[in-house]
Amino acid sequence: MISSTRIRWAAALAAAALAALGAAAPAAAAQSVKSLDMQWASVEPGYFPPYNGTLTVGGIYTCTEPVGTTVPVSFNAIQVLPVALPNGFGNLPCGPGVVDVPWSLTSSPTQDVHYGSVSVMTAFDGVLLGAEQFAV
Repeated sequence: MISSTRIRWAAALAAAALAALGAAAPAAAAQSVKSLDMQWASVEPGYFPPYNGTLTVGGIYTCTEPVGTTVPVSFNAIQVLPVALPNGFGNLPCGPGVVDVPWSLTSSPTQDVHYGSVSVMTAFDGVLLGAEQFAV
C-alpha cells in the first residue's frame, strides 16, 4: 500500500514539473491577421492615342504580419461597350499597426478604359475574392 506521504510528495513533484514546463514553454505567438475590403473604383478614361486611361480600385486592409513583410494584391476588371480589360498588381506593407488602413491600386494604362460600369475581381495574398461591381 502506498502511504499518503508518498502520494503528496508525488503530487507536489508532478505539480512542480508541470509548472516548470509551463514556465519554460514559449508563449503562444500572437496570430497575424490579413484582410482586404474593396470599397470603391474610379476611372481616368482613355481617349484616342496617345491618351491612355487607368482604373484605380481601393478600400481598407489589415495585415499584422511582422514589419518589413508585404502582402500581394492584384485585380482584373472588365468593362463592356466597349470592352476594356484593365488589371493591376502590387504589394501592401504589413506591421503590427496596419489595421484598417486605406489602400489603392492603379491599373496599367490603356486607351480602352472608360466611364460606365466595371466588374472587378481581386486577389489578396493568393486568395481570389469575389467580384465587385462599381459605376465609374
